[in-house]
Amino acid sequence: MKNIEKSLTNYLNGTAPIVSNEELIKYSFKSRKKANEIIDILFRVMNYELDSYNGSKSLEKIRDLLMCVTNIMTNNSNVDRGIVARKTQSMNYKLEHLTESNKAIIFDLNNAEKEIEETRKIIDSINCDAVEKENKQYYFVDHLATETKDVTYMKRLFTKSPSTVNVKDKEGISLFQNIIYKYVNSVNLGDEEDISYYRNLLSLIINNNNFNLSEKDKRSCLETIHTEINKMSYNKKKAKQNTSYIEFLNGLVDNLKGEERTVEIEGISKQHNISISFDPKIIAQVNSIKTKTGVMTDREVVDEYTITIDDEDAIEIDDALTCKILPNGNYYLGVHIASVLGYFSWDSEVVQEAIRRNRSIYLPKRYQDVEDDYNRVIPIFPYSFSAQTASLIPGDSKLARSYYFEIDKNGNIINEKFVKSIVKSDIKATYEQIDSVLKNGSSNKELEGLVNRLEEVTEIISKRYRINEVYEIAKTSADDFSELTVKSVGSQNIINKIMLLTGNRVATFFAEHGYPCLYRIHESNEENERKIQSMINEWSRLYGKEANEQLFRLISGIYPKGKYGIEGSHFGMGLDHYCHCTSELRRAPDIVVEHALEVCYDKIPTDEELLKLQREIKVLSLEINAGQEPIDLFIRDYKSAYQKRR
Repeated sequence: MKNIEKSLTNYLNGTAPIVSNEELIKYSFKSRKKANEIIDILFRVMNYELDSYNGSKSLEKIRDLLMCVTNIMTNNSNVDRGIVARKTQSMNYKLEHLTESNKAIIFDLNNAEKEIEETRKIIDSINCDAVEKENKQYYFVDHLATETKDVTYMKRLFTKSPSTVNVKDKEGISLFQNIIYKYVNSVNLGDEEDISYYRNLLSLIINNNNFNLSEKDKRSCLETIHTEINKMSYNKKKAKQNTSYIEFLNGLVDNLKGEERTVEIEGISKQHNISISFDPKIIAQVNSIKTKTGVMTDREVVDEYTITIDDEDAIEIDDALTCKILPNGNYYLGVHIASVLGYFSWDSEVVQEAIRRNRSIYLPKRYQDVEDDYNRVIPIFPYSFSAQTASLIPGDSKLARSYYFEIDKNGNIINEKFVKSIVKSDIKATYEQIDSVLKNGSSNKELEGLVNRLEEVTEIISKRYRINEVYEIAKTSADDFSELTVKSVGSQNIINKIMLLTGNRVATFFAEHGYPCLYRIHESNEENERKIQSMINEWSRLYGKEANEQLFRLISGIYPKGKYGIEGSHFGMGLDHYCHCTSELRRAPDIVVEHALEVCYDKIPTDEELLKLQREIKVLSLEINAGQEPIDLFIRDYKSAYQKRR
């Protein structure tokens, strides 16, 4: 391939003849990968030539290479026409601005514009051909696959032309991925005939010896399957109903994985003392727990319309929201957090194991194997507890800790209470769905009303918080999976600000009463803040936004991180008191805070209890802080190993 690229470059420089179309076409037929490599080389050398264009040379040779692209596309169906379309569009944009950016050095501007126009005509032709053929081929095959539904004919088609499964629709979704969607849709509709047909069709494709997906398409398909499996198994009843379908999808995952090289996570985890599995004794204790929501006199029942807002594939639902307007016009906001200590005692083996694990480890998506649970997330609780027993699944009554705030129109907290509760959420909503309600409204007026009230109260409480700009930049740019992002809009902003309010108010309760608490603290040198801010301003002035983002990533690496302690403020958020208390299924510190509430809020504590709690929190703050670095190093090494394997 290097020889071909060198020969093409030499041709453009006038030191060698052009590589023949026959040679390029012959090489492109070796494999689908080779076909696309040739296309990539052709566009790469043409772009190099354009980048040095000053009007002194003709663009005729670039047009010759564009004709090579046309010939390869005409003779080889393996060429990814979606890639060609994107490359021609990019090149067209470059040509469109070529004379404008080089006006000062182009001697004959009229001739240059004429040359560019002739070149653009060929590019437009290639682009139209690429898009049209890709779409025509896709819709023709899609019609055969989804309307004719003749497995025998499809078998002949895929055997003769295995690359057909890679053709894409206008959205860039491959035929294979769309057939997966069809299968899932038939399962949701309960159409047994279609379920059987699409199951057979997918099996036919995946077992074809010549079946091959690009790495990008493979990852996309695996993410799709993973998401659908989560939807089919978000509670025990659903998982039982969908057992055979889930098994089939898992079979697809195994086939897609094939010879794919995976990271040996066990070796990396042992190096950093990270547990990726649970002791059978812990699992047995978790499995013995049943949801305890019968007659419980020490708990309030949440009887308002309740929603959860999370990512589409989230299965650990640990927070829910309610909000109503009181007769006096104030908002009454309810934040309901899945309780851990409602199911297990503080000193139980299950809770202490979760504390030891520190936090659920979410591996960066671009490095993970989405088909393996432990490669996607290493939890602090077995999934049967965090994703089923304790998860705030719609329609199921679950134990929670509810934080209620009466908020006036100026953002003042008039009243508040933190109580043990039983909550049954009405809807499991995604961020995208709530954003749609905010923008377009909803036919579900109860949902629309609640979402609008949540947005209103979020705007009000947002005025209470003035997040430090440098902290915001560092948090937004960092790969930090342990906390909510700082900078967010719409539904994410609702969740962010409400959880921030909750952590602030709970921490303030402990501080005002002089009770022990595990605070989330952030320390920063104000002189360094000023220097970094000055650097941002100067960098922005000189280099603009794109370069600014590179600076932001640098800042996120050197900016002080938050930690846990028995006292201290949070500089970045501008808060005197803050704690983590809204994600007990994922973070150990949140469980520690619930324990502190049991000791100090649910009853009047004795001096002995306060002394014991203070000692516990002091030790745990040191242990939890010390446990952060091994997790960060584990993620770093996992990331590095995955990159090398790929």
